[in-house]
Amino acid sequence: MDRAGKIVISPQFDSERDFFHGLAGVLVGKKWGYIDEKGITVIPAAFDDVRDFLEDLAPVRISRKWGYIDTAGHMKIELRFQAAAEFHEGLARVHLWDRITTGRGEYTSANAPEYVFRLPEDDYSDMPCCFAIGGHFGFIDKTGTLVIPATFFIAQDFSQGLAAVRVEETPTSKFGYIDRAGRFAISPRFNQAAPFSEGLASVEVSGQVVGNRVENIAYGFIDQTGQLVIAAAYQLAGSFSEGLARVAISFGEGMGFIDRNGKIVIAPRFVTARDFSDGLAIVCGDPCTYIDHRGQETMKDIRATWPFVDGLAVIGYSRDSQTYIDKTGRKVAAYGQD
Repeated sequence: MDRAGKIVISPQFDSERDFFHGLAGVLVGKKWGYIDEKGITVIPAAFDDVRDFLEDLAPVRISRKWGYIDTAGHMKIELRFQAAAEFHEGLARVHLWDRITTGRGEYTSANAPEYVFRLPEDDYSDMPCCFAIGGHFGFIDKTGTLVIPATFFIAQDFSQGLAAVRVEETPTSKFGYIDRAGRFAISPRFNQAAPFSEGLASVEVSGQVVGNRVENIAYGFIDQTGQLVIAAAYQLAGSFSEGLARVAISFGEGMGFIDRNGKIVIAPRFVTARDFSDGLAIVCGDPCTYIDHRGQETMKDIRATWPFVDGLAVIGYSRDSQTYIDKTGRKVAAYGQD
């Protein structure tokens, strides 16, 4: 539908992805292809799985291998990866492994069931857990060249010139940040590390496992030199969005928001909170609602469900009651029409 709630492409697909570069992945039967914004199939449904066109190339899977196609559907990077992410800042994260263990047993990359060929962070709650044995991440450029060797146990996408990585699969290994040449720009010394956003990244600088609990957790924020510019004074910290980041000083006190100087600008009075988007953030007490940058509730009698994107949000928990609203709370269209 368009922003006014008018159906532009009628419901006809078994599943779908969002539009990027004018194309959206759609599932027709058991195969994926891509349509344009008029609903016309421009890349035939010939793939077993697809991701999005973020930088003119999209990851696609045929059988047990991932490669990349261009917006004309031509295979630009050959099928040879066990999993592949979209391009960010000219580089794409790829996962390579020879063996994998699942809830159903251990397999090789040649005979594993096809559902295991996905990124570890993808959530498929209806499928058995999968753990690549000795799997490693690396990064390719748009020619398909592995410009950063696959030597990382965990890797995130590049953001603002840096990517958080963890080299080893050991209890004592730490996260650091590499640059586009694959060199550590910020040495590995963090228990957890988030992508950079607005020039800052939240990192966990301490914390230890005691029995079945993690104690002495402390999050702070570093700049792109690795300097801790906002003190590690939080038990939980999100990323900066629209100049604010959600934090919890203590889990018992709730969540609030700080500015880039570390000053609390919205008191920690919420059970949970989400990042700001389109000038509003979802916060939950009883019930969940939307607040602005001053911490003021913006729409009475609206139970917040999803964040605002491009001026619209979806509210309601059951499909029969889900509705698109604008920032005034006006109902634009039923979600069921999407």
